[in-house]
Amino acid sequence: MKKIVSIMLVCLMILTMAACGNTSKPSSDNSSAQAPSNPTQAPESKGTVTERGYTIPDENVTIRFSWWGGEERNAATIAVIEQFIKMYPNVKIEPEYGSSDGYHDKLSTQLASGTAPDIVQVDPETFPTYVAGGDYFHDYFDFNFDLSNFDEAYISQATNGRYDGKQLGLPTGISGVALIYNKDLAEKIGIDFTADYTWEDLIEWGKKVREYDSSLYLLCMNKDYVTNAVLYTYLKQKMGDTMFNAKDKAINVTEEDLLEVLKYVDALYENEVIPPASYMAAYSGDSMQSDPNWIAGKYVACYTYVSTIDVMTAAAPGVNFAAGNLALMKDAKNNGWQSNTPQVLAITKTSKYPEVCAAFLDYFFNNETAMRTLGCTRSVPPTAKAREICEGAGLLSPLAMEGANITSKMAGLINDSISSSQECKAIMAEAVEKIGYGAGTPEDIAKSTYSLIKGLIE
Repeated sequence: MKKIVSIMLVCLMILTMAACGNTSKPSSDNSSAQAPSNPTQAPESKGTVTERGYTIPDENVTIRFSWWGGEERNAATIAVIEQFIKMYPNVKIEPEYGSSDGYHDKLSTQLASGTAPDIVQVDPETFPTYVAGGDYFHDYFDFNFDLSNFDEAYISQATNGRYDGKQLGLPTGISGVALIYNKDLAEKIGIDFTADYTWEDLIEWGKKVREYDSSLYLLCMNKDYVTNAVLYTYLKQKMGDTMFNAKDKAINVTEEDLLEVLKYVDALYENEVIPPASYMAAYSGDSMQSDPNWIAGKYVACYTYVSTIDVMTAAAPGVNFAAGNLALMKDAKNNGWQSNTPQVLAITKTSKYPEVCAAFLDYFFNNETAMRTLGCTRSVPPTAKAREICEGAGLLSPLAMEGANITSKMAGLINDSISSSQECKAIMAEAVEKIGYGAGTPEDIAKSTYSLIKGLIE
């Protein structure tokens, strides 16, 4: 009897050890060669293994993909979906697309109720609210997703989907400030935008331009671009922080900080680095390409956005443009130039087939055919490889690609939700306008402006 019991105990121990041996986890190394971990799909599930190591189950699979956009984006996205399901016929991807109006209200309800689509397109300014509100999205690192085509400085920013070391979203494109300049004119005057330069260099270069030809200006810039490209960036470089702590509803910027940047703006106008505010009032917002002086090549350079580079250059076809570096304060605490995306794509935690979603998005972001099909329908593509493909196909100008490559390497602080609000931007633009028209001293304008922005948190 004792012998029988001993045999049974030995068998039990062997079974226990075998069970324990199956609990090891796959490496967390971000390599596409390894099969991704998948907490929601049973490990014994069988199916087709993709080139990247993702498993597509043999059963019929249906996933939902929601986004907003125009007809061109919709057609390109659907074409990529069709390419993918042609390779995996048992997979069905249901497209859910439409207008951006009401999109996030609907998505908020779906996330809270557990009925959200498997893959969702999200505005990067709204995404942090969802991340803070619940555990709604998968971490792409859990799938060993291949991020090698993305610039790390770009992909690692929270606005582009990374939170506390987790890649919860992937950026669909690149947006941010870029600088384009008249290469021939800059060389004649002796200005080098390919080298590093400071805000003070812009003042000295502006003087140099006016001495060379009093009909020229260094920068084409209206009050809106002075506000968004100069004022906000200058403050972030000086402070190493954003104007507000939105989470605690506290103000970070001081009146002294504000006075310093407004004195700099005053210097831009006083030294005629930029044209008079009264002249540029007719070309506000994104209408600088309509300025006759821009069309005639009367400016050396212009701060613009990556998405509007081609618009600006098309307005002055006789100019040989190049993309330049962005101004950086000496001993800057942060480079200040934000590079972000128009949208992010995320995989929701309620998806029954997250690994299939990852396989599709791997095709979406990393497959050359998909890159060519998507083109620039979601802004300038987010990866250098996709930009090269689009340039070769004539979908992206070499200049826009160069500007995007420079911008994508910037990892400046993203404006907080208070300073990026329309109310705050209006207050700051009004301060810039007052400086431009000489409607008060920088000290007086700084004092009154500071009182107004403090009211945003009181």
